[in-house]
Amino acid sequence: MSKAISRTNIVPGVVVKTKFITSHYKAFQQYVEYVDRDEAKQEDRSVAHSFSLYQDYMGNPNKTSSLFTHKYNRLTEEQKADLKESFEEAQKNNSIMWQDVITFHNPWLQEQGIYDARTHTVDERKLMYVTRQAMSKMLERERLNESAVWSAAIHYNTDNLHIHIATVEPNPTRSRGKRKPKTLDVMKSTVVNQIIDRGKNQDRINHLIRKEMVDQKKQDSSFSWRNRELKPLFLMVYNHLPQDKRQWQYSYNTIKPLKPYIDTLSEKYIKKYHQKEYQQLIKNLDKEVKELKKAY
Repeated sequence: MSKAISRTNIVPGVVVKTKFITSHYKAFQQYVEYVDRDEAKQEDRSVAHSFSLYQDYMGNPNKTSSLFTHKYNRLTEEQKADLKESFEEAQKNNSIMWQDVITFHNPWLQEQGIYDARTHTVDERKLMYVTRQAMSKMLERERLNESAVWSAAIHYNTDNLHIHIATVEPNPTRSRGKRKPKTLDVMKSTVVNQIIDRGKNQDRINHLIRKEMVDQKKQDSSFSWRNRELKPLFLMVYNHLPQDKRQWQYSYNTIKPLKPYIDTLSEKYIKKYHQKEYQQLIKNLDKEVKELKKAY
């Protein structure tokens, strides 16, 4: 029971949500106006008068980073004018506006070295980079990469850092706003993979499997085995393999009847010849699963 409770209490490091609105929705025009906000103003603004795209979309502008796009980290007045013109054209042409939110669990961001809770500072360039990578994947999957314009901002006005992204088509190619469910999954995995550095652990896993276990077995002649338990099992599997060696793939249906024997053979072989490497592999895989659970 305690283990089940602990799993449900895990807060995901990254959450991605999306919705869309039509050009007639008031928030569309509010976003166009928001692009023109004076970022130099420092006076307090009440939530009631600050821009709201959908229930505190942008929140207090004083707690928001500058707008950024796929090309620029901070827009000049001329670039802001061009962006506003693109969004105005999109609204005039009845474009959909897609609204994405990437939310981060701050402690998880701190573990990744992106956020410092003590100084309340964040690596904005890194978050801009991962946003661009995620948006690139989304636009490609949704076939919007040739027609869409987007802008985004990092927000600090809640307990968790989050990034709001608005996307439109100045010259619309579709009238429906619904995206494929897989698109959100790809966006999230892109954000996670760009933030967490699992390269060393993954390299170690691949090395254990490919170099220390599989390659070593390839160098041995299968028929040179003298183990009384392994050799008969190996020969039984070998003699029942398809004649076409191209079908000697574990995922093929022609191999399905042999899978239980292949699994048993593999387990016994690893236990006898690679017990140490196998324990290291399990340890590394457990570490990988733990990190991915925290992210997802």
